[in-house]
Parts: sequence; C-alpha cells; structure tokens
Amino acid sequence: MGVESSRRARPPGPGALRTARARRGAARAVAVLVLAALPLSAGAAWATWSASQAVSTADVRSGTFGVETSWQTFPDLAGMMPGESRDGVASLTHTGDGTWRYRLSVAYDGPVQPTVTFYPGPTCTGTPLAAGALSPQTYARGATTQVCVRYTLPAGSPNAWQGQSAQVAVTATLESRPS
Repeated sequence: MGVESSRRARPPGPGALRTARARRGAARAVAVLVLAALPLSAGAAWATWSASQAVSTADVRSGTFGVETSWQTFPDLAGMMPGESRDGVASLTHTGDGTWRYRLSVAYDGPVQPTVTFYPGPTCTGTPLAAGALSPQTYARGATTQVCVRYTLPAGSPNAWQGQSAQVAVTATLESRPS
C-alpha cells in the first residue's frame, strides 16, 4: 500500500510576526495622519488676519484735441485754362494735447472739378500725399505744419466747363497718435 504523506502547516516564524506588526503600525499611522489633517483642511485649525488701506486718489483728466487751419498763400483760381496749375499753401495747427498726424480730403460743389494734389511742406515739390492718406510725419503737441495744395484744370477738360465755376473744399483732419 502506498505511503501517504501529509503536509502540516508550520507555525509562522519570528520574521513573519514582525512584518505583520509593522503593517498594522503603518496602517495606524496613516489613519492618525488622515484624521489629524481633516480639521486643517476644513479651515478650523488656524485664523487668517488681513488689513487693507486705500492708496491716495489720483485725478485722471482727459486731454483736448483740436485743429486750426488757415491759408498762408490763398490760391487764385479764377480764369484757369485747361492744363494750367495754381498753388496755395495751407497752415495746420494742433490746438491740444498729444502727438498727431493729418489727412486731407477734397469735395466739389459745381461742374468744374480740378485735380487737387497735396504736398507736405510749403512748396508743391517732392512726393505728393494722396487724398485721404495719413501724413508721413508725426507732429508734436501744439505744432504747426504747412501743406502745399495744387489745383490743376485737366488738359482734357470738357467745353461745358468754359465760364463755369465750382466750390472746392479742402478739409484737414487731425488724428491723435501715441507718443
């Protein structure tokens, strides 16, 4: 007959007892830390103090912005013939705060419509500034600049324009610019 063997459980050795004790001790330590942290996270464990005071007030005031225009040389536009040009010099003065640039525009009221060309400066030479375009230079607060305005009756002006007239308005618009 056969031999039967049986295995019997051995009692744990001293090392196993120490490991189990260590695990239970670690679990207790974690539980104590979690319970101790609950009141801190709820804000009940300390007081918060604060103090405040207003900084002295500052007076903020917006600036002003304006323009004055005048003719330095008024153009004589009477009796113009086709292909002829005549010049005038306008003065633009800023009457406020801040730096600025300008735009010029032209409007006609009547049948005769001469070509109007703008030149930065007191003479009609150099590169013209297109109507509606922003001036190439930024000017200081209170500065004055001059613009030459050239009126040209086109060479191909129609016969219907003979003896006719029109009001030609030049408008200067100043725009503030960051300094």
